[in-house]
Amino acid sequence: MRHLLNLAIATILALPAAAQSGGGGLRLKPIDPAKPIPPLVDMSDLPSAVELEARAKTKDYLRELKALRHQYFGDKRNPETRAKGLAQMREFTDPAAFLPMIEVLREEKDDVRLALLDHFVMQGDWGQAALAWIALYDMDADFNYEALKRLKAPVSRQALNVIDAGLRSENDFVANLAGRLAGQLDIIDAIPLLIQGQSTERPVRRVGDLAWILVGTQRVVIQALIPILGENSGAFLPVPGVLTEGVILRVLDAVAIIYRTEIHYTLVAMTTRDWGHSTAHLGYDKDRWTAWYNTEYLPMKQEQARIKELGEKKHEKMPG
Repeated sequence: MRHLLNLAIATILALPAAAQSGGGGLRLKPIDPAKPIPPLVDMSDLPSAVELEARAKTKDYLRELKALRHQYFGDKRNPETRAKGLAQMREFTDPAAFLPMIEVLREEKDDVRLALLDHFVMQGDWGQAALAWIALYDMDADFNYEALKRLKAPVSRQALNVIDAGLRSENDFVANLAGRLAGQLDIIDAIPLLIQGQSTERPVRRVGDLAWILVGTQRVVIQALIPILGENSGAFLPVPGVLTEGVILRVLDAVAIIYRTEIHYTLVAMTTRDWGHSTAHLGYDKDRWTAWYNTEYLPMKQEQARIKELGEKKHEKMPG
């Protein structure tokens, strides 16, 4: 679990500066293939992951939570004892305590784990972020599913930041879960990230040649004759051989293309639903998806926004 915590924090910290640095709203902009996809949200007016981690260490939340677990949970069976522990657990409302809470309590019995999730539901924007974190990074399928059930749209900036990090993750499992979550919450602003994340390329690392490939034809030839001598007679024994003509390809390097099917299916379902026409024909071709997004989808969304704005202005002018 500590490895997963470090992985998630490192991923979030690796986001572009704007993702952690003016409380902006969601926006739709053209995709520039020459530039990285901009972050879903601007987090500059909120504590960064580094600040939260430092505050958790300063307040020693990990030690407090381990003491709480030892005193009230684990193999303790008395309902009153466990209820007291749950009551004390709910006193941890500082967002800096949320990751330590997950780390310490995630392997407890279901009464504690479900109470932890319900506690996060009551903690507003940062609680949503904690639920999103569990949904993406926890390897327990049941715990993961229960966190997913408790996330409702519209999600907070903090939760969107976690989903953003998941979609950019090099871990295919995490990225697929983030794609599924983006689809479940209908985060249309994540479409550019879904387009880029539906497949990824990675170099194949190996010392020496990867392969030798022969492309050619073969035919049988007589490569030698062995003389045979007898009384008043002589002959030759043919030695058959194979002649190969063609080209030998020496493979020195290669790139593996990984297709993230969950992200792709989410992308097709989300865009088909919002656009009104199937986008399945775009396949995994990122160039075609980018062209469609810039030339067809964005103009439609801009027209929708214009009509909505006109309707709001007309409503404002109507006599009360």
